Amino acid sequence: MSALQKSIMKGKLPPRVPRNSGISKLAPFNSGRRKDYTPVSWKQYFDKYLDVETDGGTFRVYLSAEPDHPERPRIVTLHGGGYSALSWALFTEEITSMIHCQVVSMDVRGHGETKVTDSDDLCIDTLVRDVEQVLHKIFSSELPPLILVGHSMGGAIAVKTAHLPSLVQNVQGIAVIDVVEGTAMDALASMQSFLRSRPTHFKSIEHAIEWCVRSGQVRNVDSAKVSMPSQIVNCETGLLATNEVESYVAQGDSPVSATRHEPRPDCIAEEPDMDVEDHPPTFIKPTPVGDGANMKYRWRIDLSQTEQHWAGWFKGLSGAFLSVGAPRLLLLASIDGLDRELTVGQMQGKFQMQVLARCGHAVHEDTPGEVARVISSFALRHKLTSPTEEGESMNLVWGTPGC
Repeated sequence: MSALQKSIMKGKLPPRVPRNSGISKLAPFNSGRRKDYTPVSWKQYFDKYLDVETDGGTFRVYLSAEPDHPERPRIVTLHGGGYSALSWALFTEEITSMIHCQVVSMDVRGHGETKVTDSDDLCIDTLVRDVEQVLHKIFSSELPPLILVGHSMGGAIAVKTAHLPSLVQNVQGIAVIDVVEGTAMDALASMQSFLRSRPTHFKSIEHAIEWCVRSGQVRNVDSAKVSMPSQIVNCETGLLATNEVESYVAQGDSPVSATRHEPRPDCIAEEPDMDVEDHPPTFIKPTPVGDGANMKYRWRIDLSQTEQHWAGWFKGLSGAFLSVGAPRLLLLASIDGLDRELTVGQMQGKFQMQVLARCGHAVHEDTPGEVARVISSFALRHKLTSPTEEGESMNLVWGTPGC
């Protein structure tokens, strides 16, 4: 009997392949097989973009294809702080395949390709006024039915926008993703520490996408490949990295550096790599400013400089959400996220709530198909639109209409 047969009979399993065998699955971190972090153009997900002129400046708005009827709803998506309109790319592809609608996704002030006279003015009233003006500019006097969908900071903007007299008759539904007043206010104290843990510069667009995924900021590599370039700027040209994507040549640079010692208090614990066995999670160290001339990209917005506005984004959010006249939907990454006011409101049936597991804060990027399914069902449940042929086969409608 061979040694292999004996080992199988004794231990029920064949012996482990040596780590120097050349099989990448057992190779150390950042060696062997690697994921593809090449950036992807927004054109794969949106039909076109508009640069909308308002009193405050020029706002970049990405749109999916025109709906087949003017009465179909427009789903207005509003991103969180530091993100961009392209964080909704995969969600847009999913939801437009499920229901008849058009997605209108804008870069808010100080983010993405939007250019304004005062990019530091990120107070909630200014952000809400920007959305109001952009929508009126795009649709003129004939505003269509609107479903406002906002993530984090964008959720706060959506809630406040839903109360505007000029839009309230057109807002037929609102969906807020992973933001609750109580937990958001509690988290502000540690926000600066979190921001300090992030790299300040990246060697290439691929380097930035890899950090985004391996740090857990976005757990879906396909989403990060289209959204991350819209969050960083080329230090030499001053232009957003999205301008380089279509002509981008893979750099093949060294991977994100990591350490295996205990994490520092201001470091982000990386999600374990499912392709690697027998190796503990690693911790990505922040890159200091000016760390080498090869650091070509920096963040589009320095979120640490916006601290004065943070409390204003979320103060009074729960009450404002509950008082929106249109149907309300709250999507959370954890059931523990509810504050007292929303817990009472949820028990009274004042809004629909859905908790999506296995995702981080960027729920709509991590699980775009699930978020699209929930919002599609929400829209169909309240008869705001009709399903596509594909949507009909998915049996999207569930439950009975509530508040």
